[in-house]
Amino acid sequence: MRLRGFRILLLAARILAGYAVYGLFSCFRSHDGRTAAQNRLHLACAIRIKETALAMTGLLIKVGQFMSARIDLLPPAYTTTLSQLQDQVPPVPFEAIHARIVEELGAPAESVFDSFDATPIAAASLGQVHRAVLRDAEKTRVAVKVQYPDIERIVACDLAALHWIVRLLRWLFPHIRFDLLYDEFSKIVQQEINYISEGHRAERFRKNCAADPRIVVPRVIWSHTTRRVLTMTYVDGIKISALDDLRAAGIDPAAVATLLTECYMTQILQHLFFHGDPHPGNLFVRPGPTLVFVDFGLMQEIRPETLRGVRKIILAVIDRDVSGIARALVDLGFISRTGRIEAVEGVVSFFMERYRDTHPNMFQRITLTQVAQDLKMLFSAAPALQIPNHFMLFGRTAGMLNGLCARLDPTLNIIELAKPHAKRIVREETPSLWSKATELAGRLATLPETLNAVLEIIASGRLRTEMSSEDVTGVLKKIYRLLWIVTLLAVLGMGLTAGWIWRGGMQ
Repeated sequence: MRLRGFRILLLAARILAGYAVYGLFSCFRSHDGRTAAQNRLHLACAIRIKETALAMTGLLIKVGQFMSARIDLLPPAYTTTLSQLQDQVPPVPFEAIHARIVEELGAPAESVFDSFDATPIAAASLGQVHRAVLRDAEKTRVAVKVQYPDIERIVACDLAALHWIVRLLRWLFPHIRFDLLYDEFSKIVQQEINYISEGHRAERFRKNCAADPRIVVPRVIWSHTTRRVLTMTYVDGIKISALDDLRAAGIDPAAVATLLTECYMTQILQHLFFHGDPHPGNLFVRPGPTLVFVDFGLMQEIRPETLRGVRKIILAVIDRDVSGIARALVDLGFISRTGRIEAVEGVVSFFMERYRDTHPNMFQRITLTQVAQDLKMLFSAAPALQIPNHFMLFGRTAGMLNGLCARLDPTLNIIELAKPHAKRIVREETPSLWSKATELAGRLATLPETLNAVLEIIASGRLRTEMSSEDVTGVLKKIYRLLWIVTLLAVLGMGLTAGWIWRGGMQ
């Protein structure tokens, strides 16, 4: 296991060294020369990551799959090369899988199942999936996910290596909270290796989606499920990223993008529980279109206080209350309570003026690059920005969805699709005069305590910002800011939509 950890650290060191050397000598090259050298470096690093991940499996597969979905952030050399990890993960020999089945289910596969296909239909970072048929009257077809032998030790080793990489990145870039990313990733991975928990999450997701015939979620077979073996009804379809196959089946990719977006809006804003791993290997499509979800290892519940913060933002946008939006961002944890909220209000005011009264049809003309440039100009005005832990998976999911939709339908108008959800929130959450008075009284009651806390912070010398954009350089700076765009726009987007609706969309 020590050798495995060393190989992961060596991979990270070689990639960092490659970009350091490129940066050192790039000033001596022409523009075309720099571009060509950079593209060669991207491809070489992507191939190195892919080959190492395929050789070692474990968490490196999961990291590579995540990177392959970020076509909105990463160069094509990375996304194209690493997308092969969705289909090329080497399976474990069946003897090891069969031994795990005997260990978990207490009998050989041929005794537990009516039939069991030794050839896997999918191999992933923590386990692989086999087709089987139950010994019941219906001869139910099932998919059996079996955890790899010794995976717990492999995960522990990989997390330890990643921890050292995070410590190095924290030393190089002390104002970027890579440790928060690691903590959240570690927590998620620990949940994924418990298939009992995954089964319960799958059941909850299936129940949430039961009323929508356009969404298919497999059923858990608890009689054949343990902590390391998960059995679910078999579902199939066309891989969501296989555009040619979709069109050949008479399925419009644009309609799939619309369905996918609407489905996630419902998950996030109504169910408060969403599928957190929408990479192409986990999403399939049937004619209709119908969306098929598999693999429920990464799911996240949205906290009630988080939803309340989003609703506060929506109502504040409607009231043109810039301070209210800034306070809601503080409550959500996006703004440090030790930072200067006046600077945040300036950023919020800019977005209010630029986007609030824009007709939804106009949003199709606003590119992500334009928004990125706006945020880059204004980022230095709000150095107290930070990503809360519970938004890590949300931001990752939003980024992967953005990448998928960019493939399926580059002209997708998310603002238009968000209108019905925003209308519902506005109607349900518009406060009465009495509730506004109660809220005001509460704020006045806590004012002395708040002022006292602020004075204590000032007196102790802790009045400082937690992040400076000037300390973030090169590629990491761009990636970090674009991650912020995805997360911040996901939170503010509903508020901006609601503001437009209030002005004229309610008719």
